[in-house]
Amino acid sequence: MKNLIFSISGFFLLGFTMMLITNCNQTKKKEELNPIGNLKIGWASTDITPNQPVDLKGQFPARISEGILDPVTSTVLAIESKNNHSNEMAFLISCDLLSIDNELLHVVRKKINQSIPDIDPNKIFINATHTHTAPHCSPDSDTKGIYGIELDVMAPSDYLEFASNHIVNAVQEAWTNRKPGGISFGLGYAAVGQNRLQVDFSGKSQMYGNTNRKEFSHLEGYVDHSVNLLYTYDNDRNLTGIVINVACPSQATETDYRISADFWHDTRVEIKNRLGDQIFILPQCSAAGDQSPHITVGEKAVNRMQYLMGTDSSQIGLRKMGRRKQIALQIADAVTSVKPYMQNNIDWSPEIKFKSEVINLSRRLIDKNDVERAHNEVKEWEKKYNQLKGEITDNPKMKDNPRWYISITAAYRQLARRRSVQERFELEKIHPKMPIEINILRIGDMVMATNPFELYLDYGMRMKAQSPSIQTFIIQLAGPGTYLPTERATEGGAYGSVPASTYI
Repeated sequence: MKNLIFSISGFFLLGFTMMLITNCNQTKKKEELNPIGNLKIGWASTDITPNQPVDLKGQFPARISEGILDPVTSTVLAIESKNNHSNEMAFLISCDLLSIDNELLHVVRKKINQSIPDIDPNKIFINATHTHTAPHCSPDSDTKGIYGIELDVMAPSDYLEFASNHIVNAVQEAWTNRKPGGISFGLGYAAVGQNRLQVDFSGKSQMYGNTNRKEFSHLEGYVDHSVNLLYTYDNDRNLTGIVINVACPSQATETDYRISADFWHDTRVEIKNRLGDQIFILPQCSAAGDQSPHITVGEKAVNRMQYLMGTDSSQIGLRKMGRRKQIALQIADAVTSVKPYMQNNIDWSPEIKFKSEVINLSRRLIDKNDVERAHNEVKEWEKKYNQLKGEITDNPKMKDNPRWYISITAAYRQLARRRSVQERFELEKIHPKMPIEINILRIGDMVMATNPFELYLDYGMRMKAQSPSIQTFIIQLAGPGTYLPTERATEGGAYGSVPASTYI
């Protein structure tokens, strides 16, 4: 009888245990299908392409836009984490621009503070993809202060007002659209960026050039082919958007005279073709001050492969477009190859922390030899500029010629570049420190860190190596730019490391 009672008791205990396990599994499955977390996510994207000619920023001479190759956009990701213990928010904004002028950031924050009181404007950062075929966006009311002559284009200040209004509207839309969701982060690879600095056997370095010359020794620095990825999901586990962080500026077709987002346009098209038009894509440029998408070693082999793949032509312009498509395929492959693993590792309640700080960095010390050299070069370029200006004054019909303004605007920019060395030599005596805004965003076990520079890759690799987080997204050009070169680059003396190119 005792054994029978124990058997019956064991049976009921087993049944009760199985029922609990079944109920727990059902609850777990229900929670997996409808997770309850503390995270809300909102997305928005806006077209910031002007409908009139603009000056395209990114080369020494001015370039008046001659149409639109593809649109330039701004994409916003709004994140809110709210529970009984804390309330945090963050706004990631990416723009297809060369850089983010301080005034643009200030205006966007000011307008948001006035129109959307629920949003802390200090929780906003904006980064540029560094396309060289986007409008000049600055407080300048005309082009005379930039190029020494008036150009018949939309004023940079008018474009700043136009772009900032669109960005603010997108921020409001993303904030309004925020819904419960989750995130997942991962790592892929794509061979996009290449070190663009070539070192001769003498130790002197230069930006670009033919590497088949006898003097060529090696490329100056490293490359980073990692693709940092952040995926966002709604509560039904549907993918809503992707943050894509690549160590390369978008300048495959940098000398074009048409408005364009460069390879990020092709990348958006390719990813949307694979994953759907509803997916938002927010690009970030990692530390890449000495990187570019241009191939300098093995270019013939690359061109042959593009031809075989049907993305090339004998025309140089179309060959560059082929390079854009090649990059788009590689980034899209990185996104889609990682995606299946991300969907099984979604965090619905990640810890969100945002910190913004203004730090004072020492300005670059410019010696008297640099000033003397710049002073002599100022005289040469001033003479050249005045000569070209006189020719235009004497023969105003020159303005009827296509791209008549190239020579004089290039001369003026070279002149202004040399003058800036002299001006900063005096400025460092009065203001030896320069304020720099840094933003740090923690999302669970990953972190994003911004800087305003064209930051040489070595610095980005040190940050990643020493970061305590599992994965670190470095975001450069969350500000007005200017190069921050390494010591070895400064010794080599290439374009991005000379005094005229640097503040820090």
